[in-house]
Amino acid sequence: MTVAAVVDALSGPLPPLDEAVAGLGRDAGLVAWWGTEVPVDGPAHPTDEGYVLLDVGDATMLRNRVTRQDLYRTGVSPMRRALAGLLLEELAFAPTWAAEVVLTRADEDRLSAWMRAHLRLTTVLHPDRKVLLAPVRDAMDPGLREDGATARAARERFAAAGGPRPVRDPSVPFRRP
Repeated sequence: MTVAAVVDALSGPLPPLDEAVAGLGRDAGLVAWWGTEVPVDGPAHPTDEGYVLLDVGDATMLRNRVTRQDLYRTGVSPMRRALAGLLLEELAFAPTWAAEVVLTRADEDRLSAWMRAHLRLTTVLHPDRKVLLAPVRDAMDPGLREDGATARAARERFAAAGGPRPVRDPSVPFRRP
């Protein structure tokens, strides 16, 4: 599959997020996240008005990438941390420290609900996902690409909102907020 064919496939129609997630399997491939009402400049979707390309990523198992990272917790998803940084005030997040800066469970739930309302996803199955990722990202130029300035600044803003790293008392067992 050529880079152009992957770009075309990732630029296809945007089904509702829950429908797209339900169709994911355990195959390797690429995932493209599209968003509406996100404060990010990215390429517009060719047919679904109002949606811009946020990120393109790869996964060994697409279902796990989406459900156990991007739609799960800020601690395991760079895209999710970037969104949390962009939406700090709008969604009144209160990041806190665990092993790193994370959202409370209530905030994680609100971010997930926001994502379900404002994001869409397209995927392409491909066993050589690592070979295709960089050229596809370069061709599509997503607004929140993981290695881009916008995403980096949003993640730094999110981390800073957690305040200074607290000194941990070793006599107190660790508990996630």
